[in-house]
Amino acid sequence: MKVFLNYQNVFIIFLIFLGISIRAYPQAGKYKARVSLMYTHIMDKESYIAISAKYKGENGFAQAADLEFSVYQMDESTDSLAYLGKVKTNSDGKAKFNVPADLPKNSNDAFNYIVRIENDKRFEDGEASVSFSYASLSAEITKIDSVNTISAILTDGAGNPVQGELLKVGLKRLYGSLQIGEDSYETDEDGAILVPIEKPMPGVDGNLTYEVVLSESDTYGTIKAEVNAPIGIPIVDQSTFDERTMWSPPTKTPLYLLIFPNLIILSVWIPLLILTINLYRISKSKT
Repeated sequence: MKVFLNYQNVFIIFLIFLGISIRAYPQAGKYKARVSLMYTHIMDKESYIAISAKYKGENGFAQAADLEFSVYQMDESTDSLAYLGKVKTNSDGKAKFNVPADLPKNSNDAFNYIVRIENDKRFEDGEASVSFSYASLSAEITKIDSVNTISAILTDGAGNPVQGELLKVGLKRLYGSLQIGEDSYETDEDGAILVPIEKPMPGVDGNLTYEVVLSESDTYGTIKAEVNAPIGIPIVDQSTFDERTMWSPPTKTPLYLLIFPNLIILSVWIPLLILTINLYRISKSKT
């Protein structure tokens, strides 16, 4: 059987192979970003989606800085996407998109968000998604047998206690959180934990801020609750940053460093200026 190929057939075959090659290599010369998402809710403060992006370059993995993402919320009932806005990563390849504060809190429905890379000059188009359900975390400090104790309760969107989740307890310090007690505490059938504060810690005017954290839960994301209490060892702030000292900012330079150097400069330049004037007068008098 003979097969005859005319120019039209050859052109069609060429277009087919061209389409396959374009699909195989959709955006040649662009990097493929690896994106990770995490929902974080700080009780009574803010809720946001933390975005982290990196890519494999010529010298290994690097942070995807100045990468713009479009953020959408998925409505499963209508299978549609609602555009929420854009966000761009910083020099560390991280970004934060604030989630609307009016999320329904009376059900266990999941909220689905999608972030997309669209028409970027350096990176291929792509998307990542995160899904979470609302949960509430409350914390307070009470005294049990004369011992200060942190009490925390975790409930779901319907107000039911969440059992079996691991909560971490820490004391907020200047550069991070100082662990209190064990690595983590598992919530009981009431969704509660009790953590005794056995060792008193120093704080300015005795005020301390403790935090209880549900970290990177598959269902609820990361949830933090903070509680302030004046139960620390009072210390006095002895910082002299705002005073006129050698280690203060330029606007707080010690007065003696402003006066004496200027006096020395004037004591050198004034005689030179007088000498110059006198020399000028002598030269004029001779003429």
